[in-house]
Amino acid sequence: MLNVGRCAVFVFLLLLGDGGVAAQQVLVDQIDAIYEASEQDNATALVDLLALGGSLGEASPYAVRRDYLKALAILQVDAGNAKEAARSVDSLMQVATAQKDSSGITLATALEGGLLILEGRSILAISKLTELEPIAVRNGDPEVLWQLYFYLGSAQLAVGRFEAALANSLKCLEYADVQKRHPQLERLKSLNRLVNVYIVMKNWGKSLDVIEEALLLARELDSRKMQATLYLNQGLVFASTARAAESADANDRALKISRESGFVSIEATVLLNMGDGYLRSRSFSKAESLSRQALEKYIHLGETGGVATARGNIGFALMGQGKIADGAAEVRSAIKISHDSAAIADEEALLGELGLMYEQAGLHREAVAAIREQQKLTEQLFQADREKTVATLQEQFDSVQRHKQIELLARENTLKDAEIRNQRLQQTVTLLATVVIVMAGGFIFLLYRRVRKTNQELVEANQQLEFHSVRDPLTGLYNRRSFLELMKRRPTASAGERREDQIEFPDGLMILDIDHFKPINDSMGHAVGDAVLVEVARRLRATVRDSDMVMRWGGEEFLVYSPKANTDHLRRLAERLLMTITDKPFVAMGHTIPVTLTAGFLSLPFSGLSELDCNWEKAMQIADMALYLGKVNGRNRAYGLTRLLVPFEEAMPVLERDLSAALKAHMVELVEVIGPTPPATTGS
Repeated sequence: MLNVGRCAVFVFLLLLGDGGVAAQQVLVDQIDAIYEASEQDNATALVDLLALGGSLGEASPYAVRRDYLKALAILQVDAGNAKEAARSVDSLMQVATAQKDSSGITLATALEGGLLILEGRSILAISKLTELEPIAVRNGDPEVLWQLYFYLGSAQLAVGRFEAALANSLKCLEYADVQKRHPQLERLKSLNRLVNVYIVMKNWGKSLDVIEEALLLARELDSRKMQATLYLNQGLVFASTARAAESADANDRALKISRESGFVSIEATVLLNMGDGYLRSRSFSKAESLSRQALEKYIHLGETGGVATARGNIGFALMGQGKIADGAAEVRSAIKISHDSAAIADEEALLGELGLMYEQAGLHREAVAAIREQQKLTEQLFQADREKTVATLQEQFDSVQRHKQIELLARENTLKDAEIRNQRLQQTVTLLATVVIVMAGGFIFLLYRRVRKTNQELVEANQQLEFHSVRDPLTGLYNRRSFLELMKRRPTASAGERREDQIEFPDGLMILDIDHFKPINDSMGHAVGDAVLVEVARRLRATVRDSDMVMRWGGEEFLVYSPKANTDHLRRLAERLLMTITDKPFVAMGHTIPVTLTAGFLSLPFSGLSELDCNWEKAMQIADMALYLGKVNGRNRAYGLTRLLVPFEEAMPVLERDLSAALKAHMVELVEVIGPTPPATTGS
């Protein structure tokens, strides 16, 4: 560590003489040295930096004060002193504004954005940083641009804007490489930000690859701060892929380094992740203890997101110990924090886990209520195109899926090349025909054959692009977009019009969900999960009629659209589908896996109603509620709604909101199909 007192005296002497520029550079170099030293021991570095700051005053050069306040704010955040960091950022904003330095103002705003993220105000951070982005780009300062995109990507990741977060993480890498002062260190932090994006995308393989690359650089730079952070992320990935022993080892390393070097925020997150591991293994008492330790630190740090996650884990641990009311209250507190912070994805996940805990406790009404809340948020996430974004990013950056993306781009390029060649050849044919009709007859004939061949290539390329636009790349089934297009083209009766054929021969909608799919993914890996999805798709397709349409609706959900299918037909179809899935265990990568489905179905038009009163969107909503009711009542079954037992005006307001209430009030008739018991199996 530097001898601050001796350097301060040296600087003072330089300032008295004619070495002002040299003295300024000495101070800047000293600040940089302390900043880099904080990677090994944050607490000692902070003491040294504060001591240096005591020798600076308002007469100090602006560049020195700017660098000092920036480094001070970062070290204070790492030490868990959020309030002190906020005061340092305010001071930086004041001196930058006084100097009319737009780069300094942007730098202060970026640091302010980081503090807003800790407070759970990521939307405000995005607004502030996006507003200043054009100014930062115009100034072109790589240091400021790196800070801007680092915190902007963090805020976007916090609110589920994955595509933007990934794009800005890649910009961080770009600007890190052109830094003049800390290029390797900023590159290391950029790689870790990229790891965070991949973890949220659940791209475990890519996460581990980048972690290994970053760990090599962290050891080379002797950055204990980033080593602790990377081990923390490595432990999370190992835990998510059922590698418990490796996860525990990585967490122990992260905890040891963070405690030795005074990285309080990292220590809190390690404790939280370790508690989450004990939740997975159902060691609820240990999970509660570690989560409470993490909560105490997050409250001290002022990290709202960490507080929400810790409270959620405490709640689940309490519920696991049979303290249902106390635990649920903690989880609800976490849900409110996530809701107030606009962290929709976190709020949705908490509600899903709460529903499962209620179900395991036998509180089915509460479970249904929590799942219904989760459904509303899931719909919001779909409206924000979250599923499409995640799928696009996974396909673009996962090594397995990258090849498919390249093929698709190649087809698009082929199409464009074919169009250009076709236009040129047709122009050539026309020109030659008007100039030398007789002499170029044979040549024109050859060109004509080439035009025909090019047109055929054009047709084939268009056919391939059309196929990929309506098909799910993993299962080969039709995708959600294809169903939406089908519903747009589907004829319906207008007001006052009767369609006797639709009433007598309605269409059928059946939505199906794989039971307990998340544990398959978590314990056996995504490759096994993908294999299960592919085999389920194959069995569904082999069981339905040729006229039926099987779609992958999203995740582990599938949809069957069955034209001219009344309720009796749908009931028999449900029996066949449950049988074909359950009858024979799934085998993937050495694992023998029993798989079951839960389904909800009804006819469209429903109960003879006009589709102006109950369109396909409402029908899907009701079928989805029937599916979740089947989940709550034991899974491996299908619930179908056959007809209304009371007038439409009385039933629909209740049915759209609460299927259980409608059933209890005898407003609708329900048929239940129980699936066969899956054969006993043993894992590998």
